[in-house]
Amino acid sequence: MLPTLHQVTAGGGLSLPDYVALAGRHGFHGVEFSIQAVAQSVDAIGFPATAAIFESHKVLPASFGLPVEWRKDEETFARDLEALPALAKLAQDLDCSRCCTWVLPDSGEPVEEYASRSSRRLVEVARVLQSEGVRLGLEFLGPQHFRKNPDNVWFYDIPGAVHVVAQMSQMGELENLGLLVDAWHWYTSGGTTMDLASIPIEQIIHVHINDAPDLPVADQVDSVRLLPGESGVIDIVGFLKTLDAIGYDGPLAVETFSAELKTLAPDEAAARAGAAVSKVLSMAGIEPLHLQ
Repeated sequence: MLPTLHQVTAGGGLSLPDYVALAGRHGFHGVEFSIQAVAQSVDAIGFPATAAIFESHKVLPASFGLPVEWRKDEETFARDLEALPALAKLAQDLDCSRCCTWVLPDSGEPVEEYASRSSRRLVEVARVLQSEGVRLGLEFLGPQHFRKNPDNVWFYDIPGAVHVVAQMSQMGELENLGLLVDAWHWYTSGGTTMDLASIPIEQIIHVHINDAPDLPVADQVDSVRLLPGESGVIDIVGFLKTLDAIGYDGPLAVETFSAELKTLAPDEAAARAGAAVSKVLSMAGIEPLHLQ
């Protein structure tokens, strides 16, 4: 698995060159990144110089956030969708074939309406990405505070997400749809290692790792997380060993929403995150991938 840095953990607000350099200094061989930031860099200094930012630090552009606002009005969605082909091609030019977006289980509107509109839009997005060889991972969100009305929930766990991916894939005749599996959402959704092992390996597009405070599952809040292995509440070793057993060898991004980490200098936050990832991989008996 490829240790990957996420900007919410360390490096948020840094320029693209500084963020990639930060990752490289602290044992990360991949980064989650903004494809819009890459496009701005290409406009400013050209593609070869932008690609060299990653190559010079031996850091892969592992995964980018979906640059399409599909949750709001139709006009905004159509505008962003129109710009997507060029951005998807740019990602492919960088040899990045993974893109992800999160999906709320409950938008507050009737679930049938929410699911129908969202499915249509995400299928349109996936078609564009597929034409450029990019896969789309949907992230299910597990905590109970996103499920205030149990009768109005689309999906929030692995079985539900796998089912929705199958529906959308059939609807759009797609082969590039799958999941972003986050350890924190797996834990808060009540997931088991058997659930994890049930995901077809080709559908695991990206993985996030982290830990949770020592609180009841019902009290866990999305914006409060710990570095992987910090509390031991999440069975991160079981999580990683299961992924390894089914053959996942892709990016492993540390995504930790932490008020404490935000108070630290980027290098200190990245160093702590890098050490945490290295520790849990070692505990799971997994050798991290890296660029030579």
